Amino acid sequence: MASGLRKYAVQKPKGAKWETLSLVDDLRQGQAEFRTAVELHGKTPVRLIQVDFTGDEALADFDWHLIELHDPNKGARPRPTVVAGRERGQKPPKPGRKPPPASPQPATSRTKGPPGPGEKVPVPYKTYVAAFLFGVLAIIVWAVTFKM
Repeated sequence: MASGLRKYAVQKPKGAKWETLSLVDDLRQGQAEFRTAVELHGKTPVRLIQVDFTGDEALADFDWHLIELHDPNKGARPRPTVVAGRERGQKPPKPGRKPPPASPQPATSRTKGPPGPGEKVPVPYKTYVAAFLFGVLAIIVWAVTFKM
């Protein structure tokens, strides 16, 4: 193989690396192989890359450039929802009427996420006192058992 050789590869992920499904000389043939791979492996990502070999050794060093990518997970990420749920299920206000005022939510109604600015977080004092007393008791038991 001469330096500057260009090929096209269709690949799918295998663990942390990419497995080459086909390596062809022509872009049109690579695109056809890509479509076939998407049909066969539609639930996994598949990519078509341009491979430019930089060395004279067979399949030695190469640079690559992404041409096409099939990602079945694109856009399937969960959408954020309203925490309290009041906005869901409300009908739009009729023309000419004022919408009812939104009732303010207490700061303790949050169920997920970090506390907001100015929101108080309860400190578990009872847990801290219980852990301290357990530690003191463990030290006393240790001292009594090893003094004998």
